[in-house]
Amino acid sequence: MHRFKAQGVSTRVFSKPQWVHPKDRLKQWTILTGDKVAIIAGRDKDTIGEIKSVNRQTNTVIVEGKKLAKKHVPMQPGAPEGIMRKELPIHVSNVMLLHPDTQVPTRIERRQIETTLDNGQVKKRWARFVKGTEIEIPKPERKYNDRSGDEQFSTAPEDVLAVTYTPSNEPPVPADLVRELRNPYKRRTV
Repeated sequence: MHRFKAQGVSTRVFSKPQWVHPKDRLKQWTILTGDKVAIIAGRDKDTIGEIKSVNRQTNTVIVEGKKLAKKHVPMQPGAPEGIMRKELPIHVSNVMLLHPDTQVPTRIERRQIETTLDNGQVKKRWARFVKGTEIEIPKPERKYNDRSGDEQFSTAPEDVLAVTYTPSNEPPVPADLVRELRNPYKRRTV
C-alpha cells in the first residue's frame, strides 16, 4: 500500500497485488507476452486476445481489452469524467494458447531441442509444442520500435552538417538591464 503512495500513484488506480507463496509460483512458463490466447473461464469466456503483460510473481496475465473494470479516480486528462477503464489480471490457468494452424485452444508441452551449428557446436533450447504432436508454437516477436526505415532518421544529413551558431563578442543581455536587475543591497567586493 505504501509502495504505491511512494511512487505518487493512488491506490484507487492500482490495487495492491495479491501475494502468492513462492512454492505456489509457476516454475516453467509457456505463455509469453505477445501470444494469442483464448480465455476459457470467467466473464470473457470463449474470447480471444493478446497477452499484454505477464506477472510471474502472482501467476497472472493481462489480456488486452479483456476483463475490463471501471475505476473511479480523481478528475484528470486521461479520465475526464473521473472513470477509468483498465484490464484486470487473469489467472494463468484460465487462458490457453491457440493452435498455430487452426486457432483452436490447445494444450502445450515443452521440449528441449538440440541444433548443430556449422562449426559442430551443439546448442540446446526449449520450445513449445502442441501436446502429442510435432507442431511447434513459435515465440511471438518482440515489439521494440514501431518506426522503421527512413522514419528513424528524421533529420537530413545536409541539415546536420549546416552551421547554425555564429559566435559574437557582445553579451546576450544588455549591460543597463543587468545593472537594473542587480540587487542594490548586496555588498560588492571592489
